[in-house]
Amino acid sequence: MEQARKLHDQYYGIIDRALSGVGVAETFQAKTGVPKAYGAVGAGGLIFSMVFFNIAAPLLVNLIGFGYAAYATMHAIESPGKEDDAQWLTYWVVYGFLNVVEYFTRVLTYWIPFYFVIKLGFIVWLMLPATRGAEQLYQRGLRALVVHSNNKPTGLQVHSSPSTSVPTPLSDAGSVKVPNFKSD
Repeated sequence: MEQARKLHDQYYGIIDRALSGVGVAETFQAKTGVPKAYGAVGAGGLIFSMVFFNIAAPLLVNLIGFGYAAYATMHAIESPGKEDDAQWLTYWVVYGFLNVVEYFTRVLTYWIPFYFVIKLGFIVWLMLPATRGAEQLYQRGLRALVVHSNNKPTGLQVHSSPSTSVPTPLSDAGSVKVPNFKSD
């Protein structure tokens, strides 16, 4: 029993620190008196149960796949480093590709038991900075669709300027210059 208490305290502390400064969690704790870590675990359990029993599962899984990723992407854009930018750009490429594939295979995925639970776990794996699943999937599979190993032209030409590098379709109209709106 003592070991279970230590694990509880350890994970409670991790979740509590992660939620420190999150306005919604702080407001929840102040208004209800329930620790924000318990509220987060309860909300996560409720969402997982709804996905498990297929209650609004497509909506919830796509909201998680889009909502948290959009939030993290906005923070990555505002951060000074570029490493997190690359992680989230890669995530959006992989997530978009998977949604297109899912659209055309929906008839088949309907028959897969616990499909949305599996998809939720997969999306979380793609998102997590610790696993960098989107980068792994991109490097091991999707990259081959974009970059040919025998250096065949892809139909894209890169026009560089000091501030941007934008791929544009080849055309007889000449190069296309895209202004850089991001402030440095």
